[in-house]
Amino acid sequence: MGQSDSTIRISDAERDEAVAKLGVHMTTGRLDLSEYEERCGQAAAARTRADLEALFEDLPAPHPDLSSATRPVDIVKKTGQLVSRSTKKELETPTTAALDAIAGVAFIIGIPAAILLTIFLGMWWLFIPVGVTIVIAGSASDAAKKRAAE
Repeated sequence: MGQSDSTIRISDAERDEAVAKLGVHMTTGRLDLSEYEERCGQAAAARTRADLEALFEDLPAPHPDLSSATRPVDIVKKTGQLVSRSTKKELETPTTAALDAIAGVAFIIGIPAAILLTIFLGMWWLFIPVGVTIVIAGSASDAAKKRAAE
């Protein structure tokens, strides 16, 4: 762990784990109720790895596992794998929401309707337009999301 890891921001899960570990120390008598409440407030407000580590400096184990709060370079060194730093995200627009809704309705209503109409009326060919609608609406939605992200 590098010196600069102390400035890495932490997640809600790491804050929650710190509160749980503080609870263990309170139940074993290492912290009284007022110290526990004070440290829990500090844990809830913590933003960096150093903020949480400071809460446990005078306490023996258990401590929260902060191993996921490391710099990306350190993760690459540990795993030997490249970490993707892609910043492209798919964006939801009214058009993509409508296309997703069409594909969803075609799937949820169209498939059962085609099954029932095939069983009772022999209209097996209804699977073709339902399937085509699902594929086209889903593909168009994905393409629109990618275009909106660029």
